[in-house]
Amino acid sequence: MKPSEIIDRFYIEHGPCCAGCDWWAPFNSVAGECRRSAPVSGEQRIAMLGMRSPSRVSGAGHVMTLREHHCGDFKDEFDWSTLPPQYLSRIGRAPSIGRSTSRGEGE
Repeated sequence: MKPSEIIDRFYIEHGPCCAGCDWWAPFNSVAGECRRSAPVSGEQRIAMLGMRSPSRVSGAGHVMTLREHHCGDFKDEFDWSTLPPQYLSRIGRAPSIGRSTSRGEGE
């Protein structure tokens, strides 16, 4: 299963969260970065992951979050009806619903 499918399934099961947000760019199926706001220092970038004094310090960049995080800037304007019905069924989303919920990559 592709990481994008894991992320889409998580979003469908859990509702509004980073996994389904248009601003979120995943690094893997669990964590990614929020591109809604300007880059921050390396320490601020990883703070929301709960990391303190990591062995490898991250450089400046966008804030990193776990897929389950939810904030007031959540946005989902993706048109789910553009995805194949088979994919929508696999992730647990009814094909007939149409708009709203993450950016799956289809098959």
